[in-house]
Amino acid sequence: MSKVDSSSIVAGMHAVDALLRSSPGKINHLVLQLGAQNPKLHEMQRRAEEQGIRIHQLPKPRLDQWFKGVHQGVLAFCNTRAFDDWTEVRKELVAAKRAGYAPLLIVPAAMEDPRNLGACIRSAVALGADALLSHNKGGAGLTPAVAKTAAGALESIAICQVTDIEKELKSLRNEGYAIVGLEESGEVEAHQGRYEGPLVLVVGGEDRGIPPHIRRACTYVVRLPMAPGAHSYNASVALSLLLYEVNRASGFSRLAAPRPKFFQEPQTPATAPEFEE
Repeated sequence: MSKVDSSSIVAGMHAVDALLRSSPGKINHLVLQLGAQNPKLHEMQRRAEEQGIRIHQLPKPRLDQWFKGVHQGVLAFCNTRAFDDWTEVRKELVAAKRAGYAPLLIVPAAMEDPRNLGACIRSAVALGADALLSHNKGGAGLTPAVAKTAAGALESIAICQVTDIEKELKSLRNEGYAIVGLEESGEVEAHQGRYEGPLVLVVGGEDRGIPPHIRRACTYVVRLPMAPGAHSYNASVALSLLLYEVNRASGFSRLAAPRPKFFQEPQTPATAPEFEE
């Protein structure tokens, strides 16, 4: 985190405890003061771990740098919106699939750059994806920087987190989804892929690509054409190109017809203050 807007931080034991109890889905991660012996902080850590929230323990000067007031050894870095409940979203996806609809899901694997994630969400909405599913560790959260880059798209798609993405992908594959990875080392050219039916597109992070355990869950992996000497595509650009190819293969029918929604529309517009992770 190089720049932090204090509007994205909840500080202090009472405030963070209330957030853990009422809206844990809004917490991207917790920062606890390294070496603090307060039992209340230990209990807060236990509760956060039970809810799958990332926790970092750092020296007090780092907390002081990010928050100028009294923080009591705990900072909660918050998402601009809560994640959708994957259990509920999955039930709706199953119902839609049974009714003849072919859902399209996006998995940003190990994507740490919030601007890349925001751009992926923006492209996913524009090109007809139904939901985005990510791992709850190691990737960017729904921070204000993500919201700003997504340019309003953050509230227009279901976005879920799970603790075991490999397990969920294998389960989806068993239910008839094709799990298509995207990497420069893919074995199939993107224009030769088969994209009919329920589909999950997996795009790797900026430097790591698709982690091996996630790649093993893929039905197959495609690659994009690239000029000789070129190193790679930006992750969000690569996803946009593959999404275009998926839609082109179906005659862009997904974009022409009304589709079911798997998210709750917000009552008020989302804000996107400055934040970098």
